[in-house]
Amino acid sequence: MTHLFATLTSVAARNPDDQRRGRILVSLSFGVVALLLSVGMVLTLLQPSVGRFVNLGLAVLVFAAAAVLGKKGFVTAGAYVLIVVSGIGALSGVFLNPNSSFNTFYLLISVLLSSVLLPPRQIWVVLGICLAAVAGVLVRVPAETRTAINLDLASAHLTILLVVSAFISFIGARSLSSALKDADESRRRAEEANRQLEVANATLEARVEERTAAYRRLADEQRAVVAQLEESLRAQQSLNQIITELTVPVIPVRYDTLVIPLIGSIDSHRVQHLLASALHSIEQTRARMLIIDVTGVAIIDSHVAAALLQVAQAARLMGAETILAGIRPEVAQTLVSLGAGLHEMRTAATLEAALSLTTNGRDAR
Repeated sequence: MTHLFATLTSVAARNPDDQRRGRILVSLSFGVVALLLSVGMVLTLLQPSVGRFVNLGLAVLVFAAAAVLGKKGFVTAGAYVLIVVSGIGALSGVFLNPNSSFNTFYLLISVLLSSVLLPPRQIWVVLGICLAAVAGVLVRVPAETRTAINLDLASAHLTILLVVSAFISFIGARSLSSALKDADESRRRAEEANRQLEVANATLEARVEERTAAYRRLADEQRAVVAQLEESLRAQQSLNQIITELTVPVIPVRYDTLVIPLIGSIDSHRVQHLLASALHSIEQTRARMLIIDVTGVAIIDSHVAAALLQVAQAARLMGAETILAGIRPEVAQTLVSLGAGLHEMRTAATLEAALSLTTNGRDAR
């Protein structure tokens, strides 16, 4: 039902005030048409005549035309149709019942209609037409009739009522029109604000997407850098392993003899690697002689001497004899001054002498 009423009272107008006045015009027109087709038809059937049916049909046609004009957006034209018809109805009473001074009071309906169907300024136009109609009635009615029915006094009161009604209607219509304009302006500003907000949101979303893409690129670059660093670290560790292995090489010179030449300084890490490499090589080759050449070692202190002794003792447990080669005079003096206990190992001045000792020992056996 609500949807049907909204469809019937829809108006093809863009201005909110025109839409408001158009809905009122359509509602009034359809309401009057409904009354004419129900109550008016019943009254006409009670006293049927051709004139009554013609008047009823004309009235329905006029109000239906006003409703159509309102729906098409011609609100002012449709409003004047209703106002003129109501004015004609009020003035017709003067001729149908000339003995009554209250017929012209129905002109107030025209002013009331103008207050809800016309723009505020056009209310004064309707007031002028009504006042002109009152003046015309006074002119056309004979003086004796006017005196008999007190038409002059009634017209004076009607004039006051018309002016006051028009003034009140003008104030109310202008206030309502102003309120509608303010509401329309507020709506327009709200729509503009919403549009700007949508643009700002779209811009913000674009910026967020750009920042997100930048962060993703940065994260990818960082992951690539981390991968490169990890690869470099693995390469460095592999290189360190190779360097470590090269710093403590184990060289098999005979099937039962291993030579480990040491170069540079010896720290705790190299000592552990020396011990591990020596024992692993003895296990793999089942060697019986281990020659440690310290010709390239610049400094041999008590720590280095203890490490060499540890290697010799471990090799002996695995069945290999250790010979310390490359003892230079200054190194021998250092070892004696430090009191290093190297008497458990055989020594040789050079690697050649150490190899000779292994040969002689094998021949003696």
